[in-house]
Amino acid sequence: MLRNTDALEALRAQIDMPEKGRSSYWDAEYQSFTVNADWSLIGNNVLGNYSKNRGVCRNLFHWSLQLPFRFMVTPFYRVWQLENIGRKIAKLQGRLFTHDMIRQILTLALIDKYSHQNKIPATVLNIGDGYGFMSSLFLSTYLDRKVICVNLTKPLLLDAIFVRKGVPGVNTALVTNLIDLKNAIADPAINLVLVQADNANILTEIPIGLATNLVSMQEMDMPVVKNYFDILRRNPANHTLFYCCNKLMKELPDGSKIRFDQYPWKPNDLVFYDSICPWSQWYYSKKPPFWHYRVGEDRVIWHRLVSLDKT
Repeated sequence: MLRNTDALEALRAQIDMPEKGRSSYWDAEYQSFTVNADWSLIGNNVLGNYSKNRGVCRNLFHWSLQLPFRFMVTPFYRVWQLENIGRKIAKLQGRLFTHDMIRQILTLALIDKYSHQNKIPATVLNIGDGYGFMSSLFLSTYLDRKVICVNLTKPLLLDAIFVRKGVPGVNTALVTNLIDLKNAIADPAINLVLVQADNANILTEIPIGLATNLVSMQEMDMPVVKNYFDILRRNPANHTLFYCCNKLMKELPDGSKIRFDQYPWKPNDLVFYDSICPWSQWYYSKKPPFWHYRVGEDRVIWHRLVSLDKT
């Protein structure tokens, strides 16, 4: 088990190694960004908006155009509190507070509302996490929770780098086998556990109370998607909540089509929420009328929060 900077160095040493779970989408995108020796990011990538321009005018522009989004979740009572936390994280990460971030704030507000007894389960698994924002949000909001982040190696390195920026003092562990995973989960000093996607099967053996995936299962080959569902159903937790937000259909560069309704859902999954995701379906830009609605089968973004059937 490697910790903190040693964990990051190990990931950086492996970013060019082949990975079994990498789809044609990620084969095409993998070379579009890299990480410097000082952990800074170079290049453009698809992990979300990354703007360092945090001037007063740009902040005001984004704050104003985000205003309607805050009222998309009026039944969910923690939006303003969570946004304050999210803005602090963005500032620490050196990033502008963008649409990607307000979407994740609203997602956590929904999860918080519908999770058992309005309490986030003890172990949270983020399956993919652009710039580590959702992991940072969980760690900053629920101080006694353990967060596991699983991702392809290069995106996982970025997740870890940005969590370290957004949550000062976080202790990170990179695990590659079941013994190290169990030790990391048992160690109260470790907050964030990193797992490379090709090692994801070790997660079957530890209890996962909540898992999230935000717009990245649509970029995986279907056997990989099915394997994550299998992990979530087989892990020893009595109940596993799963929040999934992805396009109804996305065509990958190799021509394969990934469809939300073909994910391995079960009839006995207990559904808390199931609809078009309004804060992802709507987006804003500088172009009038400023707020835009995505149209077309390949642009519909659906979200579902369920307690998975584990029988």
